Amino acid sequence: MSTIRGVLYRVGQFLNSHRYAVIIAWLVLAGGLKLTAPSWTSVATDGDLEQLPADTTSARAARLNRLAFPEDRALSSIVLVFAREGVPLIQQDRQFILAMAKTLSERTDLPFSTPRSDEGPDLSVWTERTPVIGPMLKNESGSAQRVVVQLTNDFMATDNIRVLEVVEQTLLQFQPQAPAGLAMGISGSAAIGGDMLSAASESLRSTHLTTLLLVFTALMLIYRSPRLVVIPLLVITLSASVSLDLLALMAEFSQNHPDLWPTIRVFTTTKIFVIVLLFGAGTDYCLFLIARFRELLDTDSHRVESQGEAVAQSLDRVGLALAASALTTVVGLTMMGFAEFGKFAYSGPAIAVSLLVTLVVCLTLAPALLSTPLAAPRSNGAAKTPDAVSSEQRRAASPWWNEIAQRVTRRPGVVLAASLLVALPLAWHGWSTPVSYDLYSELPSGRISRQGTRLLQRHFPPGELGPLTVLAFSPDAELDTAEGRIAIARLVKPLTDLPGVAKVRSLDQPTGDPPGTVRLGSVEGLAALAAKSNPQTKAAFVSTSSPLAGEVTRLRLVLDHEPFSAEAVATCDRILETLNQMKVDKESDWYGATFELSGPTAGIRDLENITQSDRRRIEVLVAGAVFLVLLLLLRRPLVCCYLIFTVVVSYLVTLGLISLIFQSFDGYAAGTLLTGEVAWAGVNWKVPVFLFVILTAVGQDYNIYLVTRVFEEQRRLGPIAGLRKAVVQTGSIITSCGLIMAGTFVSMMTGSLRGMIELGAALSLGIVLDTFVVRTILVPAFLALLARRK
Repeated sequence: MSTIRGVLYRVGQFLNSHRYAVIIAWLVLAGGLKLTAPSWTSVATDGDLEQLPADTTSARAARLNRLAFPEDRALSSIVLVFAREGVPLIQQDRQFILAMAKTLSERTDLPFSTPRSDEGPDLSVWTERTPVIGPMLKNESGSAQRVVVQLTNDFMATDNIRVLEVVEQTLLQFQPQAPAGLAMGISGSAAIGGDMLSAASESLRSTHLTTLLLVFTALMLIYRSPRLVVIPLLVITLSASVSLDLLALMAEFSQNHPDLWPTIRVFTTTKIFVIVLLFGAGTDYCLFLIARFRELLDTDSHRVESQGEAVAQSLDRVGLALAASALTTVVGLTMMGFAEFGKFAYSGPAIAVSLLVTLVVCLTLAPALLSTPLAAPRSNGAAKTPDAVSSEQRRAASPWWNEIAQRVTRRPGVVLAASLLVALPLAWHGWSTPVSYDLYSELPSGRISRQGTRLLQRHFPPGELGPLTVLAFSPDAELDTAEGRIAIARLVKPLTDLPGVAKVRSLDQPTGDPPGTVRLGSVEGLAALAAKSNPQTKAAFVSTSSPLAGEVTRLRLVLDHEPFSAEAVATCDRILETLNQMKVDKESDWYGATFELSGPTAGIRDLENITQSDRRRIEVLVAGAVFLVLLLLLRRPLVCCYLIFTVVVSYLVTLGLISLIFQSFDGYAAGTLLTGEVAWAGVNWKVPVFLFVILTAVGQDYNIYLVTRVFEEQRRLGPIAGLRKAVVQTGSIITSCGLIMAGTFVSMMTGSLRGMIELGAALSLGIVLDTFVVRTILVPAFLALLARRK
């Protein structure tokens, strides 16, 4: 340890002697990366369901669908909804709808799933005139109708932002010509995806600006010196520039060389995390380095001879702690790479790379800047740094930390027991906090796709937003024959009877009527009969291409609930259970068949299963890895175990508090009382994983700063006196760092995505708890108990 500190001292001397060369080198590197790196948007990947492993049900269904129905290239859709309240659509409405659909179909800038042909119907823009499908686009009362635009874009393809803008412009262009009383809206998976991507981009911009303002304000309040504020601002700004450009270059290289390891992928949300964590951690690193630098220049008992000597000794005394705390965070984030879900697996290591860059910049550029006139002592008092006061004066002005140190160390057992008694009920609530996978509910209510979806749900079954597709593969079957149609009807019947299933569309009943029913006395019944005999029906529901011709059939299930809801996922489970029973029943027509599910609900079910498994794996790996780093640094197994315990308690308490806060304010006020929407159903599914990883990794930074200082002071002053001195000496700076880190997480709440708001609130609250409860009370009380035993 002393050898490493000696090396750091010599590094500090080198940086002081070559300060301007170091500063210029970093500026040249940052400029070079800025010129060569691709833009973030060109390499960023988006979407959640697209990051699922290849062996999930929805992924297998996608492969089977491409093989059995190669002509079906649609991956998402835009749905235009037209409705009148309480009365059927009139002839002028229908003419207006067809005119708008025709205009959309003639556009050349939309990625239609089927190339437009002058011969035959347009199969990319579905209207009431589309064979087979047309009758399904109207509701039963005739008061509403849909136009469906089939697209080759994925649900969360970045191009859907542009597609949504094109469709919205077309809608606005036609709006003045709309018949009076006709309501119009835009919905569909591509619209929701485009809105989510737009909201993510807006969140990124607002987070970046808010983070800069918060950090600048905090630094001005701490230092009250523009000269000294410039140093951390330069360090973290350059760190952010180098990190983001380096990640963009690495992501581009991985895209061009997909077979090379390691693979780096970045997302829009990755940039948000990089900015927030980098500004928070980078500011913390600078604050601790500058605090020790000022202490060495200001304190009479530790005063050094020169500014350069203060730089070298500062790096020598806190450099190892900074490196250890950064390593703890990096190791914790890297453990996310063992996840199966791509967004977890790639985000963690990418953020870890940015923190490594930040650490290197802070340990080299910050000391070089501290050696310049920016941090030079005042001429009228050589010992004083700019606008600084002595540490003795700071302690006299703030008796708070002296009082806390005295109280905690005087009766540590009582303090510790009382704190845990208050925390345990909240931790228990956090343990049982529900998790929501409803992607649709992440969007704010003012988004155009959210408004269009509400219009759709008023006139159509909620499941029409995204029907569930069942692909049934029966080897050597002849499903395109009369016997095959009977087998399909026997497959449909038990599915239709399941609770939560509104209708099943199949080769036997293309419009979704119950099996065996014929409604000859109605227009809808005649349309259903015509659809059965239409040759396009067979192509839509049974495979006609080799090598699976006649062996695969598709069923379209419209559920009673929104496709992203927990109720829809539960129905999906019942459907799979029923299908699995049929394929093992030797008396069934479908014995030995293979069933796969696709659609939004199937994707959400896979996402839930994979991320829950990842959550357990990540929690164990992160806690274990951070424990090993702590053990390597502190070499006190009992202390290390306790530090991990405090972080777990802090995590559970934070989760419990966030659950109570959002359930009370968001669930009732925003959800039920004002808009009539469904009340809060749980924290967003990303919150528990990222909260645990960041709190465990970043939260240990402050513990490391405190505990290493405690051990240092105990060697000089003894167990209890050293502990008290360490609490007093580190109190203000750790509190400042904690508040800055919490503030950077608050900036995540300035966006509009619900999940990001919840995560920002949870991380801010968690860091505050770590700063004011864990570091101030729980850790000192435990160390005091150990000291008394000795």
